[in-house]
Amino acid sequence: MSENPPVVYLLHGEDEFAMAQFIEQISGKLGEPATADMNTTRLEGNTLDLEKLAGMAGATPFLASRRLVIIDNPTRRLSQKAQQDRFIQIIENLPASTALVLVENKNLKESHWLVKWSRSSGKRAFIKAFSVPKGGAMANWIRTHAKKQGGEFAHQAASLLAELVGSDVRQAALEIDKLLAYVNYSRPVEMDDVDHVAASTSGQGDYFAFMDALGNGNGRAAMDMMHKLLEEQEPLQLFFGLIGQFRLLLLTREVIEEGGTEASAVEALGIHPFRAKKLYGHAKSLNLNTLEAIYHRLLDYDAEIKTGKIKPELALDTLVATLTI
Repeated sequence: MSENPPVVYLLHGEDEFAMAQFIEQISGKLGEPATADMNTTRLEGNTLDLEKLAGMAGATPFLASRRLVIIDNPTRRLSQKAQQDRFIQIIENLPASTALVLVENKNLKESHWLVKWSRSSGKRAFIKAFSVPKGGAMANWIRTHAKKQGGEFAHQAASLLAELVGSDVRQAALEIDKLLAYVNYSRPVEMDDVDHVAASTSGQGDYFAFMDALGNGNGRAAMDMMHKLLEEQEPLQLFFGLIGQFRLLLLTREVIEEGGTEASAVEALGIHPFRAKKLYGHAKSLNLNTLEAIYHRLLDYDAEIKTGKIKPELALDTLVATLTI
């Protein structure tokens, strides 16, 4: 008889791509996509109602063995000890038929109250940190990911791609898929392939100009620049790039809120100083609430794209129009 799986999964860190893959694995065990969709609920920590959560997360699954409840950044509004105690009481009483996934888009310290609870809960809780690979670690990640996809990267090719994508794991995965298709999975990807196919740094200037226009609310310029960028890359690639960019802007703004400097941002983000400097300049002109709202809107569009409710190009057009009104 197999052991019961964990009821609570605490995923924390900045590697959103890896966390999304982990959640997909759990979702895949619920059965057919339609069944999984009926038994999946996603909530935001910003609007979390603890009493509604208690009823929702404890509900019996429909035509499936488990019910999946995902909460993004659940601790954001749980600043009071009484709220934290009530949250723990709720998750401690969840049935084995519930899989509650708590996603924190930052690294939690061992002293964090939710980490401490997870560590003390034995097999009922699962905890995993998802750190973004950087430098040589990113090159290794590229080679490992390519192997999982049935392909291969030469060492120098992986190092070059790692330099181009920085710490953007989602972008790296997109480039890997594109490059493996380019060589038809028949040989290792070489440096020349990366030079020829992968997104190069030459387009960064236009991309930063696009972000400038977005940040300044210049709708006409942003729309024009976006369509020029779409001549060079697929809508889905550009959209995922925006998700990564606004995640970095949000992290940079948090550095600023804590009194950090440009140098602090370079160290915290682990990316090229030029890119970090541009992000710092953008983040200074946007408040934290605005960035959180934009980022969550991007995540909403991301979910709609994945479920076929909206096309990537329409999502981009709508996003730019909404942000620059």
